[in-house]
Amino acid sequence: MSPGTIALIVVAASVAAWGLFMANITIRRERKAKAEAKALDAHAGDSGSEPVVHAITEPGPEPEPEPRVTVAKVPAKARKPLTPDQLAVSRRQFLNRTWSASFGVFLGIFGMSTLSFLWPKLTGGFGTRITAGSYEDLLAEIGPAGGFKPVFVAEGRFWLTYYDGTGDAPVYATTFAVENKMQALYRKCVHLGCSVPHCDTSLLFECPCHGSKYKLSGEYHEGPAPRGLDRFPIEIVGGKVVVDTGDLQTGPPRGTDTWAKFSGPAGPLCVPSA
Repeated sequence: MSPGTIALIVVAASVAAWGLFMANITIRRERKAKAEAKALDAHAGDSGSEPVVHAITEPGPEPEPEPRVTVAKVPAKARKPLTPDQLAVSRRQFLNRTWSASFGVFLGIFGMSTLSFLWPKLTGGFGTRITAGSYEDLLAEIGPAGGFKPVFVAEGRFWLTYYDGTGDAPVYATTFAVENKMQALYRKCVHLGCSVPHCDTSLLFECPCHGSKYKLSGEYHEGPAPRGLDRFPIEIVGGKVVVDTGDLQTGPPRGTDTWAKFSGPAGPLCVPSA
């Protein structure tokens, strides 16, 4: 998870906690005000009615018990209706409710925006399974007939390259490069994430930022990059090339050389070596 994503989650959680805290304070104030008003009304009703006292005595030498006191309830007809001032919403209550509603709307919009930003696209685009095109047509375009020039698929952010090496690295088994004779190489440089173009003269992938270079197979050639280019699995479905851009595979380590034909540059470099 990237630092930006973590920061957004922390901000959203903080805003939500603050909103709940303020809403709790508002609710407690309203409950307290209602309880005080109810107590005042009860006190006013009690003072307006006279208690009925029943003295219970029994004959005999035993001492008389203390008198039992009961309070008659106020009949429904005698109860006083609430005054307009009691029914009306005070200025403080109006402001509290308005603020709470506004904050709730803001929090809902902010939460939905955050979720839409963080939630991956499930219907198409990068992060899903992308159909690059006809397998036979692409193989002819990127293979010997096309001069081994890779094709860039912008929707999936990968280079589709021909591959005819030995596949002596674990990543080739997980991406099915040997059986499909092609690879989907992620365009990001594994050094600092710059977009890596392909050089038509050297047939290498050469990073213009810091000079990292990768072979046609995506394996490391030179520069500060710690490994070869990362890549995605390829599957042939109904004669179509389907690339799963949601399953990024780590590139092979330095020193990997599985295709002798392209173990070095085929011509002049586009980005001079440091």
